[in-house]
Amino acid sequence: MQLIIYKTVGHKRMKPKYTYKKSSEFIDNIDFEYFETYSLLRGQKFEEEIESLESEFTNIKSKTDRNEAQKRRLSELDELLNFTQVIINKKGQLHFSAEKINRIEKTDSKSERLIEILKTEINDIPNWMCAPIYRDAILFYDKNDNLIKPLNICLSCEYMETELFDHINADFKTYELMRKFLIDIGHKVETEKARC
Repeated sequence: MQLIIYKTVGHKRMKPKYTYKKSSEFIDNIDFEYFETYSLLRGQKFEEEIESLESEFTNIKSKTDRNEAQKRRLSELDELLNFTQVIINKKGQLHFSAEKINRIEKTDSKSERLIEILKTEINDIPNWMCAPIYRDAILFYDKNDNLIKPLNICLSCEYMETELFDHINADFKTYELMRKFLIDIGHKVETEKARC
């Protein structure tokens, strides 16, 4: 699967503006009431769905006389298959493969543990040469159930973003702790680093 990392505005691809924030700064600036954790882009059901979408994409792309509905669908499929996927899409919708694992209140000890993990001092930022695949995510909510911020997590590449191009810098140790945390709360995280 090829991942393209350009921001698309209308039909024009533009060079994105990258931002970087420390994980401690990220968590310090979120006044959340609770968070939900999600697993996505993994499992047999997801693999089967991707295979079906790829087949549909190939079929529509092979047509030379596409109608407007087919053109729109081809664009949707291109976005799903050829771009980095995050938990919340541009329309504010959850990714089709997202499976909710937990809801954890800020007063819960698990929440305190997550905050500690994200406040791990940065001494060595991972810098792998692979495109992230965000198989885990955390959504932070306020007391009125409004989404404050998503946190997309790739444990394979040791990479986090709130949304595409808004990076969260963290230490190698942060990812080790995050992996253990997610496994402890029920995420089916790959035991060895999965290939990106």
